Formats: sequence, structure tokens, C-alpha cells
Amino acid sequence: MCAALFAGPGALATEVYKWVDENGVTHYSDQPHPNAKKLDVQSAQTFESRMPAAPASTSAQSPSAQGPTYSSCEINRPENDEVFMNTFTVPASIRVIPALRPGHRVVLSLDGKPLTDQPANATTFVLNEVERGTHTLAAAIQDASGNAICRASSVTFHVRQPSRLAPNPANRPRF
Repeated sequence: MCAALFAGPGALATEVYKWVDENGVTHYSDQPHPNAKKLDVQSAQTFESRMPAAPASTSAQSPSAQGPTYSSCEINRPENDEVFMNTFTVPASIRVIPALRPGHRVVLSLDGKPLTDQPANATTFVLNEVERGTHTLAAAIQDASGNAICRASSVTFHVRQPSRLAPNPANRPRF
């Protein structure tokens, strides 16, 4: 297990403290502890995976099959665990690198159900009639054939609205 604490030479150093308690159990922490020995440990090396390029074909390629694949697609609004107060509409956007290509479309799903009332060639949206509670938003980019070529990690957000059973006095004006 100690070998897992040491990574490649390009990683940044991290402070780790090691000590043995009165029961003989060895502990590791990022916080100093009495009788702890400071270890210099390299952080884990990371890399970004990219989708392999499609093999070249001698036949003509469709416009959606030409050019680079997307290096990134992510939901940047709403943020994960963001809370919306007293509203039935939620702004949403997806960041796509490189920009959304002609013939490709963004498909959104709210709580596992595809949203059919959103523009397909946009990257900003307004989610309408969102009920109170916790929701999950997912997004994918599809090519002209309907194949998902980039999927964004889903985000969870919360809509809070007062009701007769659970009024929200914090949102009422104070006089």
C-alpha cells in the first residue's frame, strides 16, 4: 500500500504524516499529529483521456463524421447541488469544446426523461415547469444519426417552493 503513495516524477509534492498509536496501529494523515514523522509523498499523476479518432475511410464521410471529436462537454448550469428558490423555471447550459458542430444536437434529460421542448442546436436552455424537489439533469451530444458522441456528467439540483404544508418563512418579507 505504501507504493501507492508514490507516483510519477512530474507530480506535485504532498505532505503526509505517519505515526503508530499505543495499540501498534500505523496511521497516515495530512494533518500533523504528536510523534508523527513527516513523509514527502508525490501526488497521483493524472491524465485526460481522449476518444480515438475514427479510422480514415475511402468513401465520402458525412459532415458529422468529419473533424475532431469533442474534447469536453459538461453541464455548467445548474451547478451540482445548486438550490433554486420559489421558481418553476431553471436556467441550464452546457459547455462544449470545440463548439457544437452543424448536424449535431444537444439532448437533455430531466430525471431520466428526455426533454423534447428544448432547442436541439443550442447550448443554453430554460427548463420550464420544474416542480419542487431534487432533480437530476443529464446531457449528451448526438450526431446526425442519433448516436451519442459526448456525454456530460449529470448534475443534481434542488427546487424549493413554499407550500401550505411546508411554508418557508425565511422567504417572506419582514416588516
